[in-house]
Amino acid sequence: MSDEKENLYEQASAFQKIWGESFAKLAQVAFTYSPESAPPELLRQLRSGIFQALGKSWEEYMRSPQFLDSMKQMMDQAISFRKATNEVLTRAHQEIQGTSQKDVEAIMVSIHHMEVRLLDCMEELSGRLDQLEQRLGKDGTKGADGKARPSAPRSRKTTKTARKGTSK
Repeated sequence: MSDEKENLYEQASAFQKIWGESFAKLAQVAFTYSPESAPPELLRQLRSGIFQALGKSWEEYMRSPQFLDSMKQMMDQAISFRKATNEVLTRAHQEIQGTSQKDVEAIMVSIHHMEVRLLDCMEELSGRLDQLEQRLGKDGTKGADGKARPSAPRSRKTTKTARKGTSK
């Protein structure tokens, strides 16, 4: 516990040191002006100096190992919080017998596999039908009574076309 307090104290003192340096630089910039410069020009120089001093001090602070470590810890905690929240919500959905995202995804995968199997069966049946047509006649125009009948063109989607439209 005392190590945590010491670490916190060190971080606070480093932060205070950076701010102290920033204000010291701001004060130096604010009081370094030439008497012959015009007042609007003086204000521009003052503003420019203040922005440069602030920019430099904040860049130093943001590149410091303490700041980077604290940002890493904060991001890790945010990620772990998100995972814990997702787990709690998933358990809550399951407890009230609701559907969760994982359940919906599993159903979608099952439906896709079933669809592929159906398309494969349809392709096999189509091949068998073509073989039967070839046995009956080259163009498939003979009926059951042996008389010639006009053949109507069949429109079938090929398996590749059907799969292309359903795959994700």
